[in-house]
Amino acid sequence: MPWRNLPGIEGYSLKLLLAYSPKISSADYTMFAEKHYPEAMPPEELDAYLAKGWYRMGQTIFTTHFLCFGRAFYSAVWIRLPLQGYEFRKSLRKAFRRNRQRFRAKARPASLNPEKEQLYRRYKASFPGILAPSLKDSLLDGEDLNIYNTYEVAVYDGSELVALSFFDLGKNSAASIMGIYDPDYNRHSLGFFTMLMEIDFCMQRGMEFFYPGYVVPGYSRFDYKLRIGRAEDIEYFDLRTQGWQPYSGLAPSDVPLKKMENRLDDMQQFLIRNNFWSQKLYYPLFEANLFGFWHAPYFDFPVFLLCSPRINANSFLMAVYDPRKEAFQLLRCSLFDDLQFYFNEAYTDSFDRRKNFLDLVVVEEVLASSPRPGEILQAF
Repeated sequence: MPWRNLPGIEGYSLKLLLAYSPKISSADYTMFAEKHYPEAMPPEELDAYLAKGWYRMGQTIFTTHFLCFGRAFYSAVWIRLPLQGYEFRKSLRKAFRRNRQRFRAKARPASLNPEKEQLYRRYKASFPGILAPSLKDSLLDGEDLNIYNTYEVAVYDGSELVALSFFDLGKNSAASIMGIYDPDYNRHSLGFFTMLMEIDFCMQRGMEFFYPGYVVPGYSRFDYKLRIGRAEDIEYFDLRTQGWQPYSGLAPSDVPLKKMENRLDDMQQFLIRNNFWSQKLYYPLFEANLFGFWHAPYFDFPVFLLCSPRINANSFLMAVYDPRKEAFQLLRCSLFDDLQFYFNEAYTDSFDRRKNFLDLVVVEEVLASSPRPGEILQAF
């Protein structure tokens, strides 16, 4: 999407927009968070995106691997359910059958109307987090054209719409996008029921994979997605191999953020023994690339070691651990102008500056990369 078409950018300083040109290649520094603005989404292309751990957001498609909830940091672990040979286990069959008997449910091509917007408003009023102003805004970014092949599951109690979910179809895959329900029907677990309806629909069509999004180890709000199958049925996207592995094999110590924290603790102890100063800090601005309007190597590690005071007016040495490469990196980073263009001041002020680094930075140079701290030390 051209930056001139972005809302709110009119009149913004062209000097700032063009001030930064990347000085580092993508081969040296790859982003954890990315977002694309496709003009079309053929079924095979959606399959390819989903297989890489990407997900739809409005009309865009993105990936991210870290999250921040309540000023705490977590890993986003993308999961999928292989459908070949899959069957609902007994407890799921029972819940599925019970709601099929109690309610009238339909899977069909998606559409929007005032009845569905009204249900969305009722759901939004009871939702503990932040949601888009309307269903149209959430699904289509307020536009009329949908580039995705979206289907819906609509659940009725008599003639009243009480639950609704949306899912996108590729050629061999499907992605669950959103589920909403009337809060008065909370005890019926209709959000989970519509997901089971989506899976059943996909199995009937002979599809290969169902993608429910991400789970967040240590943050139970998303654990319901793991109920769709046994741990051995579900796969997760492994950052190291860039492929899918059995979720049952994901140890707590292998969760990317936990691995980063543990290895940086090891690195800091190594630096202390060699009389080098460092400070472990968290970085709440790690998703700047999802809000940026041009391609730039924004620093996007959620935790790092600050290894020097300012080298000059706006430059820093930062040590990170990259679980994709299983290696430490020493980065030279610089400040990026106008933080408020990306993050509002109230958000950044809510973090403790003693534990968090709150200046927006970009990566200028990868000075060293190695699985051994000693080789990183040589680049100081």
